[in-house]
Amino acid sequence: MRLDMGEHLPKEAVSRRITGDTQFMFQFYKPCFQFFQPGDLVNRYMSQASLKHSLIVALHECPLLFGRFKIHDDLSISLEYNPASPNMPTLEFQTADLTYSELESRGFAYSLARQHSMDLPIPDGTVTRDFDQPMLMVKVTYFTGGGVAVFCMTNHVAFDGNAMFSFIAHWARCNQQLIVRQQSVELPPDLKVYDAALVSNTDNEPAEGPVEISVDATRTPTEIATSITRMVARSSICANVFSIETSSLSKLKQQVADSGVLCEGEWVSSNNVLAAFIAQHIAQANMEGQVYEEGSWKIFQALDMRRPLSLPLHGLGSPIMLAECHASYSELKSAFPLLAKRIRQSVDKYTGEYLQDSMDWMNASYRKLAENGVQEPWRHFWFTAMNTNTRSVGISCMSKIPIYDADFGAGRPQMARSFNPRPNYVIVFPGPPASAGSHDSLHLYVTLERPAMEALKSDPAWSSVCSLISEF
Repeated sequence: MRLDMGEHLPKEAVSRRITGDTQFMFQFYKPCFQFFQPGDLVNRYMSQASLKHSLIVALHECPLLFGRFKIHDDLSISLEYNPASPNMPTLEFQTADLTYSELESRGFAYSLARQHSMDLPIPDGTVTRDFDQPMLMVKVTYFTGGGVAVFCMTNHVAFDGNAMFSFIAHWARCNQQLIVRQQSVELPPDLKVYDAALVSNTDNEPAEGPVEISVDATRTPTEIATSITRMVARSSICANVFSIETSSLSKLKQQVADSGVLCEGEWVSSNNVLAAFIAQHIAQANMEGQVYEEGSWKIFQALDMRRPLSLPLHGLGSPIMLAECHASYSELKSAFPLLAKRIRQSVDKYTGEYLQDSMDWMNASYRKLAENGVQEPWRHFWFTAMNTNTRSVGISCMSKIPIYDADFGAGRPQMARSFNPRPNYVIVFPGPPASAGSHDSLHLYVTLERPAMEALKSDPAWSSVCSLISEF
């Protein structure tokens, strides 16, 4: 049901431009569960009345979660909050005929939670003139015998993954403070709205666009989507969660350092090493499972453009580039240290100048589409690496995302689970905290076609480092 904010409804109108950078290309909802163990504190701090009241208080300073998409006369898009016409978030409660221990014994499987209606239908996030889906949807489930599951999802254009989990943590702090009668919780920097568009609009119109982004005005959005999507039966898709210990990742990084592939002054990050290890084994599994023919692969990583563009690192909005690295068949079959070095070197291409030129080209192309009568220009752009008809594997490393920071007063979640529907795209989340602010594992959300998943699970080099902890 839609929330009744009463006097807590944000008073000031807010507008945020969407089409100034790549954010408009992420038109989907990101779902996540957080599971809280049974206990007396759960009963005290996480009652329906307490969670509802604290959510209303937390939302008071987050006007964009009440926003609506506005398509302007020039077909640019903004997210607008108008106090006279708010797009209210939703909050639902239920009790499940399932015990917490039963879910825990199944590795907190997302599919089991879904069977008990603990989630919500994930809407199509595509922007349209009549789009009226809430920007935030929450469902709280109480287990038989104790324990709580909090399901949240936000529209990625409004709140990306980092912002969503920062908001949940903010909601949790508000809940704690209200219980002890303290009324004020400062809004975290990651949730503050920028006063201006992140990526500046320039008059520069590069003749050629970046290889990472394509645009096509000659086909309909449906035709484009069909052409870049490998047709696979839903039943043949497998989604698993694997765990890798941070100590194992450190050993892999040391293996690269000891291999001799790095010249003096060269280095690789833990993310480079993890991306190389994942890409190598995912590509090999796809070829061994005969899902794709043998050959070279495109490896891409989600790159936050704010640092190279010298933009604020805190606040809503994180323009993303899918940074590409091409690996030959022989590189994928050889030891991974060289691949880790190649991935590290590929990132050097993405300077502030390159990224600004990319955004200038994209914005100029967008304007031309609109001027030439293309009705939904935002649906004619795509990242080339996302074409599942080609041999490509992607890694989005969000190992620092605050997925376990939500303490409503009963302790942090014991486990969190999300959903990754895209084959050959691996999302990396932190595992449950070993202690406050410390994680001893990372969770890899891997989705593959069944033959590739079977090959991956049978790969001794993968299994020696990664443990299967949950199946979708």
